[in-house]
Amino acid sequence: MILLERQTSETQKMLEALVQRLPISNSKYTLYCEHLRRLQAGFAGEQFVDAKWLELDLPFPHYFLHDFQTMNDFGSTHQMDTVFLCPHFLLILEIKNITGKLSYDASFAQLTRTTTDDTVEGMTDPFLQLERHVVWMKKLLQKERIDLPVLHAVVLATKNGILTKGFDGLPIFHVAGLRFYLQKWMERHQPRVRVDLLRFANLLLSLQTKLKKEVEVPFKEIVKGVLCPQCGSGQRLKYHYKKWICPRCGLVDRDALIRSLEEYRLLVGQQVTNRSFREFFGIDSPDLAYKLMQQLPLKAEGVKKHRKYWIKE
Repeated sequence: MILLERQTSETQKMLEALVQRLPISNSKYTLYCEHLRRLQAGFAGEQFVDAKWLELDLPFPHYFLHDFQTMNDFGSTHQMDTVFLCPHFLLILEIKNITGKLSYDASFAQLTRTTTDDTVEGMTDPFLQLERHVVWMKKLLQKERIDLPVLHAVVLATKNGILTKGFDGLPIFHVAGLRFYLQKWMERHQPRVRVDLLRFANLLLSLQTKLKKEVEVPFKEIVKGVLCPQCGSGQRLKYHYKKWICPRCGLVDRDALIRSLEEYRLLVGQQVTNRSFREFFGIDSPDLAYKLMQQLPLKAEGVKKHRKYWIKE
């Protein structure tokens, strides 16, 4: 049973909105695009591994929490790609969707990859990340007086990530090996019949915290207005007779207003005023802005010129 679905991160959504509105000439445009590409590739890899789980016949109670995020008592964050609970063990997975020849030096806690053009790139050590998560999880289990082994592994979502001998003995494998390793772990660990898995899974769910990674938004440089989703390149829609119409391709966009509000939330924030609405949506008339805002899921506070709005969750 999936208790926590995997969803597109706020950071990815923010970058998707940003690259649509940022001119290519901006000095950081390429960096934003590369950051977005990496997030999208990582998310695709996680979804691929999620699908492989569904192919397995698991004849015992089990629970998934995908992209579990929380904070420890010291204010440090934990972000676990997948937490899998079953009567035999609790498993924490770190999913990597990376290609190239991968090398690991345990003495330096250094993971590197060599690409097809022989470029060598340093990467974050996934084993150190997993060890942090394991320590936190074990403390929580101990606090709840639950006897359940905590396992961890790195899963490669693509066959194009080639492992070298430096990974010998480490918990890392390609997703094709998921069935094999799962069976191996179940044979090694006997089921704990007295463990209330659902209670502990719900406890984890209650500790879930959305961790937002801030992205610097160059607000003055982004293209304002309601943009055409078909044309791209900053093409603005025109509001005519209660419709948003693209003068270039002729699209009548019925979702334009709510989509642009979501972009506002991602790039500006939850609070909206008539003035900030007009600036972002590219509207001159305060009266028209007011009428359009009445169509949106906004909560009003204050009166007249002091009125502010909040975007509802």
